[in-house]
Amino acid sequence: MTAFAQFTPVAPIDATTIDRYAASVPPEIVAAWREHGSGYVGDGFFRFVDPARADQMLAGIGLPAGSVVLFTTALADVIAWANGMVLVVKFRWGVMDVAQNLTFPRLAALVSDPIARDATWEWQPYPAKVASDGVPHFEQCYGFVPLLALGGPPAPQNLQLGGLYEHIALIAQLAGAPKLRGFLRMPDAEGRPIPPAVPVDRTSLPVAQQELAQWGEDLFRRIAEGAGQQLTEPIHVIPVDDGVAVIRAIRGGGTIFVAADRSALYQGSSVGFDQGVGAFRAGQRTPIEKFGGAR
Repeated sequence: MTAFAQFTPVAPIDATTIDRYAASVPPEIVAAWREHGSGYVGDGFFRFVDPARADQMLAGIGLPAGSVVLFTTALADVIAWANGMVLVVKFRWGVMDVAQNLTFPRLAALVSDPIARDATWEWQPYPAKVASDGVPHFEQCYGFVPLLALGGPPAPQNLQLGGLYEHIALIAQLAGAPKLRGFLRMPDAEGRPIPPAVPVDRTSLPVAQQELAQWGEDLFRRIAEGAGQQLTEPIHVIPVDDGVAVIRAIRGGGTIFVAADRSALYQGSSVGFDQGVGAFRAGQRTPIEKFGGAR
């Protein structure tokens, strides 16, 4: 089964390499290695790579043990499979995002989805650079000079052509290993990105969202008081569209999604953030009286 709608091969992947990594990845990836080899996906921003070559060139730069590199990008990002999860390492920002329950066919579709280029892959200002200077060769990339980690601005004129693996090694040497940021942002069925599950300072939000955050905190306080508890632990806030997600940061605390009209959806801590956003956007709500107390 063809994994990519458009693919430009560069080199086959040796059968011994495929056998070496086959037990660490789903069979769809093994089939793609055999069918496609390494090469450019679509317009060339993504490159499907030889995992042994990537292992050799990326040794010691901070990928978790057992990671199998699947893709690189023309901005020196790395996409790897590790223990059933997809890791997206954006060295330019010094961050690693994680996607759980993302199958390889869905990942391949996401790689080819133009809507995901900004929402998921944060590829700006690559389009302006590639329009003037073209697509980098297979093991080249455009890297920011000065590095973003050292205060350089993410402007197209600061992108310089260089070796892919050399640039990653330079970032790792000067800025350190990438740090876990949260879950990978992905478009929903309507093309809207799932916001990263990273709390923000609520005072940085518009006043309307600050008020929604306070309402969500009040609802958590009702739940706590109904259980004979006090609400003393930190409350975290994440903006979601024109509403907010309010997270009670204790074991079993859960998340309350609050819409602009102050309707709310409670999701237990066993529900993933992406799944909760999907339910919230689909219109699921918890009756206010279920939170306890007077409205």
